[in-house]
Amino acid sequence: MTEGTAGAAGYGAGPVVPPAPPPSGPAPGTASGPAPGPPGPGSDGTPATAGGGIDRLNAFDGLFLRAEHLNRIQDYARELALAVAAAGGPGVVEGYQVTLKDGVLRVGAGLAITADGRPLRSERLVTLPLSGLTHDADTFWWVEAVPESWQYGQAPVQGSYCDDPCSGAGTTRRPYTAEGVRIRLTEATERGIGTRDPEFRRNWIASRLFAAERTEHSPWPYGTGSADLPLSWAPPGVPGKPQAVRLAVLIPQPCGIDTWEVDIWAARRDRGEAPPYRQWQSRLGMRPWDVFVAQVLQFQAQLAELVGAPERPEPDLAPLLEQLVRLGGSKYLHRRTKDEISRELFQLAKDIDTGGLVKPAASRTTPYPLDRMGIAELPPAGYLPLTIGDQHRSPFEQVRIWLEACRDLRFCVGGLADVAQAVQEAQHRDRIRLDGSAEVDVLLPVDEQGEPTTHWVAFVRRERRRCHEPQEGDSRFEARHPQEGEVVAGGEGGELRTEPESGL
Repeated sequence: MTEGTAGAAGYGAGPVVPPAPPPSGPAPGTASGPAPGPPGPGSDGTPATAGGGIDRLNAFDGLFLRAEHLNRIQDYARELALAVAAAGGPGVVEGYQVTLKDGVLRVGAGLAITADGRPLRSERLVTLPLSGLTHDADTFWWVEAVPESWQYGQAPVQGSYCDDPCSGAGTTRRPYTAEGVRIRLTEATERGIGTRDPEFRRNWIASRLFAAERTEHSPWPYGTGSADLPLSWAPPGVPGKPQAVRLAVLIPQPCGIDTWEVDIWAARRDRGEAPPYRQWQSRLGMRPWDVFVAQVLQFQAQLAELVGAPERPEPDLAPLLEQLVRLGGSKYLHRRTKDEISRELFQLAKDIDTGGLVKPAASRTTPYPLDRMGIAELPPAGYLPLTIGDQHRSPFEQVRIWLEACRDLRFCVGGLADVAQAVQEAQHRDRIRLDGSAEVDVLLPVDEQGEPTTHWVAFVRRERRRCHEPQEGDSRFEARHPQEGEVVAGGEGGELRTEPESGL
């Protein structure tokens, strides 16, 4: 009978039996370790507990409330919010548009989340002049948002004998701390930038960054020893958490007023899935959804800037030579002061830089071969504009011009939902190099009568999966190409079918 039981039985129930001593050794479920110590922020004193840095105030009557206690209340709410936000993953939530004009970088307001869960919220336009920014042949720059804080306001210090002496000369402090954002430029290097023609640099750098991102988490299908399954499938450890969120890249250009070009989607990743989802997708050789979308948008943004833009101007040296002959004449030099000659030379340099002494070129007509526009690699899927009703070129002839470098094109028709499904299925496929090696499907949305319904088409890298039923005695896999009219993709509500080119 225990002590509690004896008390409940009433008086005269017999002698009280003392409780049994605790068993020796560690409690079940715990490991032996050092002797228990006093509780602290790292543990409750036993080897089975660990602190997480989320410490709140344990208030009680009689506690003399001080600034450190109020700070602890704020720190608890802050650390709790950071932990919850970090579980959702990093990335841009909204805003943060990056533009470049007249040598000034402009970053709009927005909201992003860092890898450790800190919100990066900006409510104003930030401008960064790039006049002093230099680069070498293989340099580019990341445009990043990082946390920044500063104190402001003014309030008197009350009741402090050290800061408020009896003489009455009080002191003031700044009572508020603003948590904001700083936009910074971080230098990076990619060997080979300087050897690329200016019009090819943007697509080339984006392709290199996308390739590095795919192997960032050591995916076993693409790494060393990829022919074998890994021996360890242990959960990933706690990775280092960068404090910056990338918004764009600055790409050097050798000529023009703006010696830089901005590409947003080569760097920016919108907030997507939680970290475990992204890490395991990358480890298994898959492409996370936000990365796939960024690759599609990078191509679409560059294409939109190129379509309708004038071709590179043809130099016309006659006006320039005329000006140089006039400036070099003896009569001109004798009749002009040094200041007048300096102004003339400055105006000449300005006319050369702004194109005043260059014959203008006509706008580029579309469609135009992508590989001649500075685009040597495409995402696994994307979209191309069409001119419906063109009397000279059918939609498929226009596509053949856009994708002139693709030797193996197959044309498909289907509903809008079927096209969207085909684009989504290309998420994990390789990018399309415009060297004739990739097999590409072109998807034209049509209505029930087979008429085009959009001024665009989609393209996807073709699925390379081939299936057959092996016969007895087969010792290898064989590939079989689908025949004309065979279903290549589909689902409920419709399907995409290949069509013979002669019928289009």
